[in-house]
Amino acid sequence: MVTPGKNQDDSGVGAYAKAMKSAGPLLTAGIQLAVSVVIMMFVGRWLDDRLGWTPWLMMTGIFFGLGAGMYQLIRTVLAIGRQEAEDKAKHED
Repeated sequence: MVTPGKNQDDSGVGAYAKAMKSAGPLLTAGIQLAVSVVIMMFVGRWLDDRLGWTPWLMMTGIFFGLGAGMYQLIRTVLAIGRQEAEDKAKHED
């Protein structure tokens, strides 16, 4: 078992804390992806019921939600990559 004072860098932040800090945005991005698909599916289903176009708007909503969620997921991953590169460059100086 790792003791709390061990495995820390110069700033005093442990490896576990760093891992959780970098994993947090990825976990929330996955949840955002799922939520955007589900919300858009229900919006499309509601519009299908109102307009009588079953199942076309629900399917369109699912694909739109998937596209929007994937776009946000990719933006999050790229931002994390940029942040890690900046942190690495800062520590190399």
